[in-house]
Amino acid sequence: MDAWLSTLLLIVFAVHLVAFAVLGMRRRQWYYLALVVTFFLLCASFGLRLAAPDWAVGGVAVFQWSRWAAWVAAAVSLSWTAVRVVRRRRGDD
Repeated sequence: MDAWLSTLLLIVFAVHLVAFAVLGMRRRQWYYLALVVTFFLLCASFGLRLAAPDWAVGGVAVFQWSRWAAWVAAAVSLSWTAVRVVRRRRGDD
């Protein structure tokens, strides 16, 4: 991946990280924690890709480990969102 694209994605993810952190603090809802963790891990992944692409653990680049963790966090976030949507439609929320 080109450095300019990694930089652009890092900026986009950082903006989302700040936005969801602010929303989470203002609304005081735990739901935003999964989003904040996801975007933090994505920022870490692309920051490491730019700053330390050669760092590796177990023969795998550290930025890749961070990206895999972001996938898990994103799955939690999407699941949480689906549960919230279902609850709202049923009137449980």
